[in-house]
Amino acid sequence: MRRLVCATATAGLAVTTLVMSPAAAAPATGPSDAARWAPVPVARHLDNPRQLDMTSDGVLVIAESGTGGDDCAEVDGETVCVGTTGAVSIVRHPAKVQGVTAQRVVTGLLSEAGPDGAGATGNDAASARTLGRIYIAKDVDVPDGVTGLPEEQEGKLLRAAAGRPASVVADIRAFEEANDPDGQGVESNPYAVLDVGDKVLVADAAANAVLAVDRRGRISVFAVLPTITGGACDTRPNQDGSFSCDPVPTALSFSRDGDVIVGGLGSLVPGAGRVWELDRRTGAVQQTWTGFTGVTGAAQDRAGNLYVSELFGGGGSGQVVTVRTNGTRATLPAPAPAGVVTDLLGNVYVAVNSMSTGTGTGEPGTDGQVWRMTERSFPVS
Repeated sequence: MRRLVCATATAGLAVTTLVMSPAAAAPATGPSDAARWAPVPVARHLDNPRQLDMTSDGVLVIAESGTGGDDCAEVDGETVCVGTTGAVSIVRHPAKVQGVTAQRVVTGLLSEAGPDGAGATGNDAASARTLGRIYIAKDVDVPDGVTGLPEEQEGKLLRAAAGRPASVVADIRAFEEANDPDGQGVESNPYAVLDVGDKVLVADAAANAVLAVDRRGRISVFAVLPTITGGACDTRPNQDGSFSCDPVPTALSFSRDGDVIVGGLGSLVPGAGRVWELDRRTGAVQQTWTGFTGVTGAAQDRAGNLYVSELFGGGGSGQVVTVRTNGTRATLPAPAPAGVVTDLLGNVYVAVNSMSTGTGTGEPGTDGQVWRMTERSFPVS
């Protein structure tokens, strides 16, 4: 499970060939409504865009996992290419712009991918309250024999500032090796990060845990997420001897009241994906939403509507699900969606084509992008 993105990328490559314009994703309402509320591409030509965040002054922050690099090696029968193409990018005034090229403010981050650069893993997450304090989660293994790359980034929580290089804050992988919070064997995949002020939370997807890192770099367990039972999970043997699915946390964001939203992949079992709201002080589960498939992003707007990315939902091509405050659900097609974040104006931002390079597959609309939408972009049930 550590190589989460690489493991899902093979299945996801079919998704990246799907040509879906925002207009085609619009709900089936009247023609004028469809045009008015259709998703808008805010940023384009992104390299494997993953988690999104929003600074306190409204700058959109995008983690780009990069495209690998020029140093290639055979690993377990596959060609793995590594380099420093990972980046953190920003878009200013994201509620107003359309189709811009994001500004890369942190570069030189480790990235690994196949020779074509698609489905890269690298910095899958970035969180920033200000551009002077950007936290980044890294999960890359430089193959043996490859030299000259910043291997100190492997499995770490990093901190950077716009225009300045990243430095190591905490060793997430080493904490898993020493503690194994879920008791299912040592596996680590730092995949999401959230700066909550007094600490930084890191979702270790393979460890099934959310960790807290204080300002001195000390790591503690914030929450170990529960295994998932019911449905197909009841026939899946797990490492702890039970029949269950691992939660696999892949998303972190704030709830509308300042607590923590966590999205879980649910081992990619249809319907096993989960979203939890955790108390920001104690990590205790306050609320659980169920019935998702392959959650890779989750966020709440100020009204309390929940937005969830399903990487392979909607029959395999990807979709975003909204759970309204009255409990009703609606879906919107979105190709291979990943990170989700909302702003104070009611806009929802979603990374799409999240396993594509900035040049895409050669078909229009297949490049890594961020879409802007609102609750009205979803059909009314």
